[in-house]
Amino acid sequence: MNKRPDWRALERFIDTKKRVIITTHVHPDGDAIGSEIAMAEYCRLRGCEPVILNQDPTPEFFRSADVNQEIRCYAADQHAGWIRSADGCVVVDMSDWARLRNIGRLLRQHRIPVACVDHHIPTDVLGAVQFNLQEASSAGEVLYRFFKDRKVKMTLTMVNALYMCVLTDTGSFRYSNTTPYALRMAADLLRQGAEFQQIYEMVYENQSRARTELKGRMLAELQFECGNRLAYFSVTKALLQETGAQLWETEGFSELPRQIKGVEVSIMFTEADDHHVKVSIRSKGRLPINGLAIKFGGGGHLYAAGATLSLPLEQVKEKILSEARLLFEQNG
Repeated sequence: MNKRPDWRALERFIDTKKRVIITTHVHPDGDAIGSEIAMAEYCRLRGCEPVILNQDPTPEFFRSADVNQEIRCYAADQHAGWIRSADGCVVVDMSDWARLRNIGRLLRQHRIPVACVDHHIPTDVLGAVQFNLQEASSAGEVLYRFFKDRKVKMTLTMVNALYMCVLTDTGSFRYSNTTPYALRMAADLLRQGAEFQQIYEMVYENQSRARTELKGRMLAELQFECGNRLAYFSVTKALLQETGAQLWETEGFSELPRQIKGVEVSIMFTEADDHHVKVSIRSKGRLPINGLAIKFGGGGHLYAAGATLSLPLEQVKEKILSEARLLFEQNG
């Protein structure tokens, strides 16, 4: 870290608010959900009322972590007033207005003050209070650093939520963002009582039969290029319907092709319900791919990035694969 963050700014932001909306990106993952839960607990400790409101539903893998059953999926007729009446918002695990969709538009429309807690390369400035620690393994780690700095006595709910963050965003401590600090954080959370076995079972040993069938179909239809160093596949609406799987059940599929010997980059194309195609790009750690995502309005980390395009699936594949091939040509 080049400069020690002034965590007091985030503390002051919460302390000057009575009711805060907490939200994250579309298609929330374990880091996003865990960070929201931990932040909500912190707000309550500081005497502030938190409201967790997301654009998309919580994937079933992570629902047990929501012990207070407080995460809501945004519906205009029910929740627009909630945003309008809030006096602040904390956005976790992203710094991109586009990935907030309807919630982001309302935040801007009503000029709700925003604080951002993230670990990605920022694409937007969401608020006057913004912490983007790119060296952190996860947004949960950013919050953990904040809590440690401000000497917060964490509840068991916070401890479990933060452990889920670091566990899932490091791929069970396998990815390149598994730093010494991330491991020390995990060890400290274990000392504080993190229920690591229950969390692992909830996230990794709770798959539906439909998800398992979808994974098999996806692996059977993998395609390879660039001397088998590039692997890609598509998850279409038709495939979801045939298998009975839900869109959220594709969580983690983008990582699977990287397990194949010789594959350097994997790309997953997913047809979303809102006429968008989500592109998830992963690298084994030798070939940076965030520039590829940025070319199409996305972003992320050096070796894990993505973008969302409003085009038909085949057009998206043509554009992305063309740039991916060029990337391999430029890098030998």
